[in-house]
Amino acid sequence: KRNKILAAMLPWVPSDRVRQVLSRIGLYLGLILYAAVGGKIFQELESPSELASLQSHQTLLMNEREIFLHSAVNSSCGGMESLSLLLRHYEVVLAEAVNAGISAADHNYTVSWDYTQSVFFTTTILTTIGYGNISPVTFPGRLFCIFFAIIGIPFTLSVLTDLGQILATIVSKVWKQYKEKVKPVLEKYKILKAPTWDKEEDIGLSNNLAIALGSLLILICFLSIGAYFFSICEHITFFDAFYFCFITMTTIGFGDIVPGLNTDAAAYMLLSTVYIIVGMTVFTTIIEIVRRQYEESWRKMQQIKIQIQAQIRLADSLAKVGAQGGLDEAGTKELETIRANLVKQKVKLGKEFDNFAVEEADW
Repeated sequence: KRNKILAAMLPWVPSDRVRQVLSRIGLYLGLILYAAVGGKIFQELESPSELASLQSHQTLLMNEREIFLHSAVNSSCGGMESLSLLLRHYEVVLAEAVNAGISAADHNYTVSWDYTQSVFFTTTILTTIGYGNISPVTFPGRLFCIFFAIIGIPFTLSVLTDLGQILATIVSKVWKQYKEKVKPVLEKYKILKAPTWDKEEDIGLSNNLAIALGSLLILICFLSIGAYFFSICEHITFFDAFYFCFITMTTIGFGDIVPGLNTDAAAYMLLSTVYIIVGMTVFTTIIEIVRRQYEESWRKMQQIKIQIQAQIRLADSLAKVGAQGGLDEAGTKELETIRANLVKQKVKLGKEFDNFAVEEADW
């Protein structure tokens, strides 16, 4: 009633749902703006130093090349020994220039700290991937990197957590809506056991296993989609692209394969960034789902263990009473029922049944 009165008095005040949506949109836009501004700052701090270094190496390489060619044409200027020393020195300069980013073929260079690469670099910081293909070398750039990471990493984790909650909610709603249609298919192919009244524990364990395997299958499909995309754009094998996606989503980030270095398309880099952020959300969500299912399966196994231990103790007590002649007809039937259940459990569990010692039970 109070909310209705406030809504009537202040019609411009948004509802709780609208405020929640706006706050999430603001959170996402804030992260995008943070990465965009950070990329521009990194470009301004690192690009001049990189450009000066590349031009210096290029000039030195061209000079050494001219000296070597001049000495090679005029072989009378020192002989073969002098020419060999010049060649060795030229090779050292060439190696240093190539490491700095100079092409060995035409002695040209491509600047790494353009705006697109700078924004992608900020993404690797925020997601803690850290490929290492480019990194700040100046004092201002490294100092800014420290403060940028201190603020940005928790910011990114908040966004990933929120995206994970949204994804989990969507998956939950989709499962509830299509559960009755999917279950018969899973039961038909024996992925999910059909419900029976005498196998409740089996149903729970098989369902947990099916959910865990289904989550892993979704993860593999997501990685495969990214692998197909990167294999085409980067001209690498599907396995190498799948390996790159897995290394990226786990934030290992070796840096041996990095997207975008062989192309100038800003749209490609943007798609790569979006895929990485969404992929990390999917990966962490699915890993959490699998962890919960394994934990639930372990809990149910412990419950089954306690139930078996309780039945063993009860059967032992009833057998002792029966040996003394104090067990009535109802107790005898109960003892037979318990022994039949224990036989079924022993057949189902095999050697694991013998490990269920009664003394271990937390009575």
